[in-house]
Amino acid sequence: MFLSPTSYDAARIWTPCVDSLWERCTWEIEVVVPRFLEGEGEVHPVVVIASGELIEQVTHPHDSHKVVFYFIQTNAASVQHMSLAAGAFHIVQVPSVGESQKPILAFGLPGQAPLLGASTAFVSRAMAFYTTEFGSYPFTAFKMVFVTSPRAPCVTAATMAIVSSDLLHPADVIDQAVETRRTLSLALVQQWVGVNIIQRTVSDTWLIAGLALYLHGLFIRHLLGNNEYRFRLKKDIDRCVRMDNGDQWPICIPGALEPPDAPTMAFISLKAPLVLHILDRHITKSGTSLGLARVIPKILLDSLSDELPGDMLSTAGFFRTCRKVSGMDLQAFQDQWIYGSGCPTFAIKATFTRKKFLVELQVHQQQPAAARVDDEVQAWKRPVQLFEGSLTVRIHEADGAPFEHLVDVKQPAKTFQLPFNTKYKRTKRSGRVAARFNRLQAALDATEEEVDEEQSRDIDRSEVFTYPPWEDDEERRRWRVADWTDDEVEAMVNDGGGGGYEWIRIDPDCEWIASFDFYEKPWYWISQLQGDRDVVAQLEAIGKLTKYPLPVVASELARTVLVENYFYRVRMEAARALVVFNTAETDYIGHFLLLKLFQTFYCHGQDNSLDPTDIVCRPRPNDFSNFASYFLKKSIITALSELRDPSTRMAWRNVRQLLFDLVRLNDNMSNEYSDSHYLASIIAAMSNAFTAGAGSALGAEDERKVDGAMWQAAQTTIDQALTIDRSVPSYHNLVSIAALQAQVKATLAGLRTNDVTTFLSYTREGNYEPVRLAAFDCLLLCKAPGRSQPLTRYIFDVLRSDNSLVVRRHVAQGLHEALLMTLAMGEVHVPSAGVVEDDGRKRDEHNMIVKALRKDCGLKPELSDQANRALLSSYTALDLEVHFGLLKLAEVMGKAVEEPTPGTRITIQTPVVETPIATPKIRLSMNTADIRPDTESMCDVGLAPTTADYFQRPTTIVASSPGPSLQRISLALPTSPSAKKKKNAPKAQSRGLSDSDFKVISIVLQKLESHSKSFIFQNPVDPIRDGAPDYLTIVKQPMDLSTVRAKFGNGIYASRGDFHDDIVLIISNCYLYNPVGSHVRAAGEAFEKFFNSLWVKTENTLNNANQPTVPAAPPVQTPGAIFKSSAASMPPPPVPAPVMLKLKTTPTITIPPLSPSIAPMAPPPVPRRLSITTTPSASTSQIERKKEKKQGKGPASALDDLLSNEVDLIERDTDGRLESMLAPPPKKVKIAAPSTTVIKSPEKKANAIDKERKVKEPERERDSVSESRSDRVDKPDKPMKIKIKSETTPLPAPPLPAPSPTSTDASGSHYAPPPCRPNDLPPTVQSVLPFRQKRAKALVAVLAKDPSAFFFLQPVDPVRDGCPTYFDEIKEPSDYVTIGKKIDTKKYKSMGQLARDIELIFVNCRQFNPPGDITAMADANERTYWQEWPKAVSSRMTPDEKKAMINLLRTAIKEESSFIFREAVDPIALNIPQYFEIIPREDARDLSLIRANLEKGRYSTARQVDDDVELMLENARVFNGEGEITDIANRFGKWWKSQRARMDL
Repeated sequence: MFLSPTSYDAARIWTPCVDSLWERCTWEIEVVVPRFLEGEGEVHPVVVIASGELIEQVTHPHDSHKVVFYFIQTNAASVQHMSLAAGAFHIVQVPSVGESQKPILAFGLPGQAPLLGASTAFVSRAMAFYTTEFGSYPFTAFKMVFVTSPRAPCVTAATMAIVSSDLLHPADVIDQAVETRRTLSLALVQQWVGVNIIQRTVSDTWLIAGLALYLHGLFIRHLLGNNEYRFRLKKDIDRCVRMDNGDQWPICIPGALEPPDAPTMAFISLKAPLVLHILDRHITKSGTSLGLARVIPKILLDSLSDELPGDMLSTAGFFRTCRKVSGMDLQAFQDQWIYGSGCPTFAIKATFTRKKFLVELQVHQQQPAAARVDDEVQAWKRPVQLFEGSLTVRIHEADGAPFEHLVDVKQPAKTFQLPFNTKYKRTKRSGRVAARFNRLQAALDATEEEVDEEQSRDIDRSEVFTYPPWEDDEERRRWRVADWTDDEVEAMVNDGGGGGYEWIRIDPDCEWIASFDFYEKPWYWISQLQGDRDVVAQLEAIGKLTKYPLPVVASELARTVLVENYFYRVRMEAARALVVFNTAETDYIGHFLLLKLFQTFYCHGQDNSLDPTDIVCRPRPNDFSNFASYFLKKSIITALSELRDPSTRMAWRNVRQLLFDLVRLNDNMSNEYSDSHYLASIIAAMSNAFTAGAGSALGAEDERKVDGAMWQAAQTTIDQALTIDRSVPSYHNLVSIAALQAQVKATLAGLRTNDVTTFLSYTREGNYEPVRLAAFDCLLLCKAPGRSQPLTRYIFDVLRSDNSLVVRRHVAQGLHEALLMTLAMGEVHVPSAGVVEDDGRKRDEHNMIVKALRKDCGLKPELSDQANRALLSSYTALDLEVHFGLLKLAEVMGKAVEEPTPGTRITIQTPVVETPIATPKIRLSMNTADIRPDTESMCDVGLAPTTADYFQRPTTIVASSPGPSLQRISLALPTSPSAKKKKNAPKAQSRGLSDSDFKVISIVLQKLESHSKSFIFQNPVDPIRDGAPDYLTIVKQPMDLSTVRAKFGNGIYASRGDFHDDIVLIISNCYLYNPVGSHVRAAGEAFEKFFNSLWVKTENTLNNANQPTVPAAPPVQTPGAIFKSSAASMPPPPVPAPVMLKLKTTPTITIPPLSPSIAPMAPPPVPRRLSITTTPSASTSQIERKKEKKQGKGPASALDDLLSNEVDLIERDTDGRLESMLAPPPKKVKIAAPSTTVIKSPEKKANAIDKERKVKEPERERDSVSESRSDRVDKPDKPMKIKIKSETTPLPAPPLPAPSPTSTDASGSHYAPPPCRPNDLPPTVQSVLPFRQKRAKALVAVLAKDPSAFFFLQPVDPVRDGCPTYFDEIKEPSDYVTIGKKIDTKKYKSMGQLARDIELIFVNCRQFNPPGDITAMADANERTYWQEWPKAVSSRMTPDEKKAMINLLRTAIKEESSFIFREAVDPIALNIPQYFEIIPREDARDLSLIRANLEKGRYSTARQVDDDVELMLENARVFNGEGEITDIANRFGKWWKSQRARMDL
């Protein structure tokens, strides 16, 4: 029996109390227990352990079979820090270090006594460290009670800690020892801070938790060394920066009432000790004190001397003590790191100025947390806008001497000039890898004495991390040690010549919780890795080197693994980093080096002449006496399992064979340490290697059979390991857990049948608890809840009645996670996202997923019934975590229903009085002769359509003339829908932006973004990227087109004037920062000229469209003719006399609704090239008027040619308002489907699409008009029917325009015709040339850099780009980013496949977009493609390919099997005079001759080189016949083919 609280306030469950942390008192505890416990034929005395000091143990006065234990706690403690345990415990006293040390006791259950000594022996050392550094232990003793299945791994109470027995370990277990030491040492220090000293308020929780963890970290440094401490510190800082990006609250929230929950407490436990660490460095750097080494002992001493009130510590009191000790004002520090949230990110760039001997350091600070402040909740998190403080920069100059500089960070961006101390000294790069650079640099020195002195310094500094075997050239060849190229050496000389620095450290003492993006060349990081002994510096260098996929970098990482002087965790990181270099660009050097490293360290002696990939590894027996070698071995094994063969997407076959042999041939007989963790890691790595890419089905049939046989053998081995672990259990059944996880991975990968029998047997009670948890995970993954009714009932029975609370909690948490995993595994069908017709917006994908999942759960009534029962029963249970887990399950399965409000609901109706609206009266001054009767004049008065927007009721118009006669004209104006509140308005109109302004901004912004000079203003200015560090200092209000686009999309603009102001701001900022004559200023002037011209035309168009002119009617017109002319898009004819409008509020005559006899509106025009059968309508008049306009018969506006698109959109908008209310139900369209044609190539597809484009353009135009009408009409009309005749043959392609330079589309815009394909262009899509990755990258890079490729760089986003129907029309989208990713992953097998995707870009562009600017850009980019394509598929070798071939021949000459082919055959020296009689002299070949011919340029293609190599080998076979020489030739031929297969040539 023991106490294991379920929450912070769970003490009320076992004792009546005021369950509060701040109610503290002394305690007397009396516990009555049986004297003995019987079990398994043994009798064990009962021992009671409780908080406080044991006073006496006596027999019960009334029952001799019972014992009474009396405890007293003299130090005041909260009930939440009181605990007890009773059971048949064995007691072990930990040997003390000194005589004055307080006793330390360990209590274990029967059978655990041998483990107690090995697991707790170090605690006395921890007690000695804490008491020496921070003061006396506050209690009389420390007791550790080890129990089975506690609810938390460790619960700390006064004088004791209840710990899980899983932390116990024998002396031969390595991995568990580190975790046990960490847990127990933390429990011990919490007796000082956490039990004796507590927080004053809830908001001070961070301080108590942080102090305990900070002191614990100091002990870890004392126990495991400074390297381990620095390594953990760096990892914690990186993890904190990743987490504190806007999602976390400050660690101290003044006024908080509730304690932090588990996730928040985990983050506080991570950040709080880091904040105390940087506080210690902050105080120490001031030079006034020793930092927290004086503050913390003073606080602990005040607690022991009763000078700390209530032994409670507050944040203000802690910083008050810090201020007294250091004399520093720490308010700014508190605001940034204590009361604020977020962590800064620095972008830093260093430039060495040789003339001034200065290092210019550009520092740019960003705050991801502050950038995410978009709502009120984020603002309450108080993200820091700018972190200020001193930043340490350590420059290792030319002689390796470090010089520290402090830069004061007070601005987001600033350039610091740091003096350089070592003048006229040469830079000496460290290590053999830079030997060539050192030799060249030595020639630049002035005096020999200076060279000798610096060489000695460099040797002393670098010899610590050298690897002597690599000094031998033969050994370097075996390891394929790469060296710098000539260009890189020249760059190194230019960077470092004349006194350059070797490397620079930013914040070397970890005084900032921040990330530093410091750009340097790779040789600087290599110098830092070789020359800096700090673990943090080495970790930073390894992390940065992984970004440079160079063979020389991989060689340097392999050297780091080989050198034992490196800290073992650094070597592990280097081994894991080699996985990055498993690419074709690095010739798969990572695969080679990892195999070579493992064979060198852990396998029997191998033949060094063979390639590691061809060697069958025979592992050595286990020897874990060297702990560093043990951890490194596991790290290399894990790295090997992550390597992938790009041809099959699976792990390399030799890696799979190696991992299989490690399990099969594992020998631990002579090893004094347990191999449980090691064997579990091998099984996990083997399962990862075999299951990766299992469903790819790539490779030949015979290779897949070999892989299948290998997996069957591995599966048998895993099953055998699982069986053996039942009989001879490993430590904590680690092998069983790893084997179960391997089986579930194989099941999910489709390599095993989904049989859960094995998992089910391990979930039953009696198995080891971690094994049960792993088995439940496997069970829920393979059989999600509801898939099997018996299994579902079993899981919920476990949830309700299992004896282990840990298991019940785990299953409750895993139920809803298993349901969500069914989505990831594709077991739940989620319909594809479409377009909702109601509001025209894309459906919410999240809601669709939730609906699909709930629908799937609704088909499983057994699951719903069991979940409801379990949820109801959980209300009576005492554990909240099980209850919350079931609530999450219910939330996933069904939608919550709002509970009705209790009581009676009364609805009170209030009368509504409607006040009639006065009808205005309009007076028109016109000639009496132009007056018509009422019914006719209704149609004759040509009011502009926009005038109707201002009237809500029937209105009287009075026409008056200067003469005495006056006649009233009645006109019924319908109610304008725009007067009503617009429903489902776009977000851009949320602030009342009118429809016309919305369209104007859309069109103008699109034209501005497509302008040739707008690329400078597309994105915000980045001072670092754009080389303008003082930009934000000069320009106070930055603005760019992307920000304008975002403001427009989010509804920030209320009128087009706001948009105009922002564009003007962009231009003014350009003029403010850039001087006259600069290219940016010139681009701004061109951009301003274009914008002003466009804006003036747009304003004129709007003014003309909105003028309420009333032209005079023609002498004779019918009502139908009048409506026909009003429906046309032509502007009204000029009026002979001005019309005056006078509004009056007094109504005169109310006109009845419009007569149904008025002629209806006609449907929009259809393509003229098709035969259309329909009734005559007013659309004919519209077409005729457009023809008259082109022929000059009617007056045309000058804006039509310049702003045709804008005018059309506005006229459609204004005309459609009246048309939509007068038009009858439109007719339906029936289009006969043409015969199906098969397009086999993108060229044909492009032609077919171009044929159909001319037909679809008017339809798309009609659709856009109808959509605009649908926004204004409450009830949409029925679709219109039009019968279109078509032939059974495919539509012929429309003839290309005449050779004139431009053509004109329907809207009047001019565009260039599509380019003609060159006749001499090599095959593109039909090309069967094997895929060449480097050439493909070069081709795509040229096309992407082309300015006309702007719209084709990124995938089309229907929401961002404003084309919601894009994926309805384009079924195979393509863009250069997607093509680049396919090139990197080698998705292409031939160059023809690459050409298809490139040409698909142009085909899609012309299919979706009407002829215009965008298609013109596609044409221009296609011309560039046609120019570059012959280079990509040319059989001639490029200079780089020729260089690679020369290097291959050099390597071939050094290859051992090529010794007979290195020089030309000498018949006399070899005593074979008949050689040239058999082999013609002109056919004689050797490697030296082939290399010479290649260098002289006699080979134009790689095929010619291969042919000559094959001819050389064939000569050897023909002359020698079967024998040793032919075997050598065959072996060299095999080697040559393997090397050529790896080349992208």
